[in-house]
Amino acid sequence: MVEELGGKMFSKAPVDLGSYDEVSAWVEESVAQFGGIDILYNNAGGTRTGPFMTGSIDDYRFNVRNALDVVVFPTRAAWPHLVARGGGSIINTGTIMSRRVVAVALSMNGSAKGAVSSLAPHLAMEGGPHGIRVNTIVPGLIDTPPTGGHIRDKNSSIQWQVRSSPLGRVGQPEEVASAALFLASDDSAYVTGTEVVVDGGQTIGLGVFFGEEENTSKPSNSEINKRLKPLVRPAATVDVTTRDGVADCYVFTPRGSDSTSWPGVLMYTDVMGVRPVFMAMAQRVADAGYTVLMPNLTYREGAPLDPPLSAANPDHLTTLLNRSAHLTRDLLESDAEFYLDALAKLPTTRPGKVGCVGYCFSGPLAVWTAGHLPEQVAAVATFHGPHLASGKPESPATVAAGTNASYFFGHAADDPFMPSEEIAKLDRILTDAGTEFTSETFPDTFHGFTVLDASYHEEASEQHYERIAELMRSALGSEA
Repeated sequence: MVEELGGKMFSKAPVDLGSYDEVSAWVEESVAQFGGIDILYNNAGGTRTGPFMTGSIDDYRFNVRNALDVVVFPTRAAWPHLVARGGGSIINTGTIMSRRVVAVALSMNGSAKGAVSSLAPHLAMEGGPHGIRVNTIVPGLIDTPPTGGHIRDKNSSIQWQVRSSPLGRVGQPEEVASAALFLASDDSAYVTGTEVVVDGGQTIGLGVFFGEEENTSKPSNSEINKRLKPLVRPAATVDVTTRDGVADCYVFTPRGSDSTSWPGVLMYTDVMGVRPVFMAMAQRVADAGYTVLMPNLTYREGAPLDPPLSAANPDHLTTLLNRSAHLTRDLLESDAEFYLDALAKLPTTRPGKVGCVGYCFSGPLAVWTAGHLPEQVAAVATFHGPHLASGKPESPATVAAGTNASYFFGHAADDPFMPSEEIAKLDRILTDAGTEFTSETFPDTFHGFTVLDASYHEEASEQHYERIAELMRSALGSEA
C-alpha cells in the first residue's frame, strides 16, 4: 500500500525489540536507506497476566522487557538521528490499564506501561531544545486479534468493559492510527509531553456503565449449577494425599454397565473448578466406558467453591485466577503422580495405561501429565486450551512432541488464547516430530464452548464427547 501511494518502505523481520543490539542495527539500516529519521512510532508489546504474588520474577521481567524496553531501546537508538535531523516526533503506546484496574490481574504489565506514559514528559523536556516532540497514545479497549474474540463472545468477562464506554462500542484500530497520524504530522507541532487518550470515554468514571446488558434466554451460570446439583453424584469420593496436602477427588463410572472395571481417565476441570456442570461432564465421559477421576486442582486453596464462581463475572475472575495461579508445571506434575496412583488403585479401574482430558487452563496440564508420566498416559484430549505452542520449554507442543501418547486438540474458531496462527504452529511442530495427533477447530465457537456454564455451543459440545470417546477407545479400549 505504501509503494502504491508512491512511498518507499524498508522492513526487517524479525527484530527483537528487547535487544538493544538488534534494535540499534535495525535503526542504522533504516537510516542508511532513507538518510535519517523523522518519526518513531513505538507500537509493539506483549503481556503476561497473573496475580502479583504468584507471578514469577521471569513474568515481571517479561512485562518490563515487552512493555518498557521495547519503547526505551528504539527511542535511545533513534534519538541521535532525530537530533541530527533537527527534530521530529516520537509516539509511544501506553494503555488505560496503567490508570485503571480490571478483573484480570495486570499489576506487572500495568505498572510497566505506566512507566511508558511517565517517560514522555521527561523526554519531551530533554528533546524540546532539539525540536523533538514526545507523546503517548493511551488506547482503551480496541477490537484487535488479541481482544476480538472476547468482544464477540457475549459470555466473556470483558463485556463489562465494552459497556463502560458512553459511546456504547469498542474502538477500532483505525481510530488509534488516526491519533498516531495526528501526532506524527505538523498539525500537532505544538503538542508534546502529553497523552492522547483513545478510549471512548472508558476512563471517565470507573464503575459507571452505559446501556443495557444483552438480554439472553440462557439461565445464569449459578442457576445452571443449582439445577444440576441434585442430579449429579459421583460414584465415590477419595482423598488423595500429595506432597502438599490432601486433594479431594471425585470418581465416576458408567451408569447401567454390567462390567465392574473400566480403563481409567484422569479429567481436569477448567479454571472454575469442580462443580455440578463438570460433574455432569465427567459422568458423560465415564458413560462411554471409563472410570473417571476428577481432582480438585486447587485443593491447596480449600474445597471447591459452593456456590461456584463464574469466569464471566469480572468480580469473580480475579478470585478464580488467584486460586489457580500457583499451579506451575512442577506442582502439577508432582500432583499428577498421586492422582494417577489413586486412579490405578480404584477397584473400578482396569489395569493398564490411562487417558487424560483437560479444558481451558488445564489443557496444558493434561499434556504435562503425559510428558511427565509417559509410561502411564496413552492418550490426551484438550479442548480450548490456551497458548499450546508458545515456544517456551514448557510449551505443550514441545512437551507433546517428545512423547508417544496420542493426542486430540479441540480448538474454538474464535479464541484469542489460541489464534489460528498458533494452531498452525502447533500442528507443524507435532507433524515434524511424528507425533500421533488430531487437531480440529469447531466452527462458530468461542473459548469455553464445551462447558454449559461458559461460552457453550451445544452441537460442538456434543461432538467433543464423541471425540473423547473415539480417542480413548482407540488408545485404551472400552468396557462400556
